[in-house]
Amino acid sequence: MLLRFVLPEDRDTISEVLTEAFKGDAEARLVSTLRNSGDMALELVAIMDRKIVGYVGFARHYQPRGWYSLSPVAVRPRYQRRGIGAELIRYGLDYARQARTPAVTVLGDLAYYRRFGFTHKAAENLSTPYPSEHTGLYPIAPGTAGTKAELVYADAFSRF
Repeated sequence: MLLRFVLPEDRDTISEVLTEAFKGDAEARLVSTLRNSGDMALELVAIMDRKIVGYVGFARHYQPRGWYSLSPVAVRPRYQRRGIGAELIRYGLDYARQARTPAVTVLGDLAYYRRFGFTHKAAENLSTPYPSEHTGLYPIAPGTAGTKAELVYADAFSRF
């Protein structure tokens, strides 16, 4: 498996991966809107058998400044349960650390995301427009765990 940054020519295939993985086009439209508005901070793909089989995106939060949101991760159904999504997440989080991103949030099943270092406890003081019980925080910079702040997502999130 090869992991690499997204190239402009990957966009249509990424939309296919997202549509297959989520059984609908809402996430593909979200990613496209985030990308077109300049709110996507990082995008990675996984390649197997010479084709794109997985994707992860990290969007910028408007507040707290410099934070990312893991939004979304997807793997083509026939390639799932092989660790591809996990490798994409790990690689993306490593990039975020190297880029000195203060923290990364995730909205989803925290039982899954805990293994990467996301916790609800670290996010418990965050105000969010989404269900707080599904909000996790991966603190990178010292002092970000337990931060009291309002999470402001990119405008694209309110459209989908």
